Amino acid sequence: MTINIPSKAKNAFDGSMKTRSAVELPFPCPAFYVINGNPDLEALNNSLYFGGWACSNDNLKKANEKWEDIPEKIPGLYEIKRTSKGAQYYVQSARSIIFASIGMRMYSVLKENGMERRVAPFTKGATPGIQVLGVLGYKNEQKQIQPWAPVMLTSSGYQCNHIQSAFTAWRKAITPHVKKLVPDFSDSVLNLFWMYIGTFGEQKQIPVGKGSDQKYITPMNAFIPESLDENKVQNMYVGDPMAEFMADIHEQAQEWLNVFDNMQKSAAKNQHSANHEEVAPYEESPLPPEDDIPF
Repeated sequence: MTINIPSKAKNAFDGSMKTRSAVELPFPCPAFYVINGNPDLEALNNSLYFGGWACSNDNLKKANEKWEDIPEKIPGLYEIKRTSKGAQYYVQSARSIIFASIGMRMYSVLKENGMERRVAPFTKGATPGIQVLGVLGYKNEQKQIQPWAPVMLTSSGYQCNHIQSAFTAWRKAITPHVKKLVPDFSDSVLNLFWMYIGTFGEQKQIPVGKGSDQKYITPMNAFIPESLDENKVQNMYVGDPMAEFMADIHEQAQEWLNVFDNMQKSAAKNQHSANHEEVAPYEESPLPPEDDIPF
């Protein structure tokens, strides 16, 4: 049996998973950020212990108001309490989420005089960041994957490599099967298959940094079943209507995806050059802690 990808979606994502970075998207897009697991919170047995993803209740509500026929409460997510700068707030969280990628971009966060701004990827002296636009999925009562709405995965620092590696590993694992399913295969259609990304199995932390800067993070991974086969991959296909919807979203997000494509790497001493003036005004204000940067 084969999957005949709609012509509109077949090549829509060419090059979209290359590393790139901040104009605003023209639609609500809640940001899921990484929670690093805390080994002292084993009793909670949730993402605060294992690590995973979290997203603002307010941002999810905005998306819910924009897109029709999607559940207000997303199956698979649960509410947890977080603290930032002494303030407590609630977010929706999960160890892992179901996700279909639309496009990826890279950026850097440059710090000077207590301020932070996003600049071109791989800027000297800056912290790397990653953002992946895609569609969040969930399982209905019949255990079938259903699309929710466009969301963004975001992180910075050492976690960037793990998120990139997760997408690379999933795409590599499904490629032989997708080639059998899709006539005239191209890498672009790999975006059209759901994946699980997050933390799995036992709690895991790895050290990053050196000396006094060393800390521990919970690496994000892709879940790849040992028994992955053609039938399982076929069941992960998003479906023709969603494939066309994703192609439309990709087209609407072109400015956002490509904002840094022609921006040259810049050193800290040149941060006030034209390369940086393209960044939206809100980038001038201090950003929240690493795990809480939404855009």
